[in-house]
Amino acid sequence: MNRYLYIGAVVLLLVGCISACRAHRQVTASFSDLDGEWNVIEMNGKRLDPAVTHQVIGIEAAARRLYGNAGCNRIMGQIEYSDSHKNIIKFPHIGTTRMACPDMSGENELLKTLPEVVRFEAVGDKKPVTQIALYNLTNKKLLVLQRK
Repeated sequence: MNRYLYIGAVVLLLVGCISACRAHRQVTASFSDLDGEWNVIEMNGKRLDPAVTHQVIGIEAAARRLYGNAGCNRIMGQIEYSDSHKNIIKFPHIGTTRMACPDMSGENELLKTLPEVVRFEAVGDKKPVTQIALYNLTNKKLLVLQRK
């Protein structure tokens, strides 16, 4: 009987240790953490190379302004954010310049994806925040941005 108690205690201890090792403390990102320029490194589940796509999102938190490059054309727009609803963010009005480029597919996808964004969170467990994930209403990860 004592043997079974000993084995049971060891198993519980191991399960507790494994659970503790797996538990990562996620860093909470604030709206001010978004301030600056970000490379788009993932869009709709696809990894992207910023050196190839040239997609950059710039955020001026104080002015609640979005700017950057969609791949070919410059983008600009407004940001909706409320201090009372942490991590909720929207890009309701996005404009672009109108240059024609050989392949507009990545740019068109980004311009279609940005208005779907409703929430952000930090990726990783360390400050300062170096990656941000952007989600839609169904909690699907749309974009991952990496600080330039």
